[in-house]
Amino acid sequence: MPMFMLMGRYSPDAVKAMMDSGADRESAAREAVAAAGGKLLGFYGMFGQDYHVALITDMPGNAEYIGTVATAMMAGTFVAYKTIPLYTSAELAKASGISKKVRSAYRPPAA
Repeated sequence: MPMFMLMGRYSPDAVKAMMDSGADRESAAREAVAAAGGKLLGFYGMFGQDYHVALITDMPGNAEYIGTVATAMMAGTFVAYKTIPLYTSAELAKASGISKKVRSAYRPPAA
């Protein structure tokens, strides 16, 4: 399953609600990701950055990831986010084999 890192910037209303309630946003994120068939692998807060939170997710596919993020955006939780696709060392090893196959077919631009 594809893994993604989401970096999100909370809306001012979301920050206020979290400070007022002390709500556990990690468990809320875990439930949302699970509802899309994924798994939350990590949940980290950040300060002094452009983003407030980083989540590492393992999702069934792009559509499930997009649907989960879109839900949080529509709820007003985030005002901005950034997605970084992640890969494992096993995927890199697989890519190496694919690269070797592609080299014989690829032609670089001619000068």
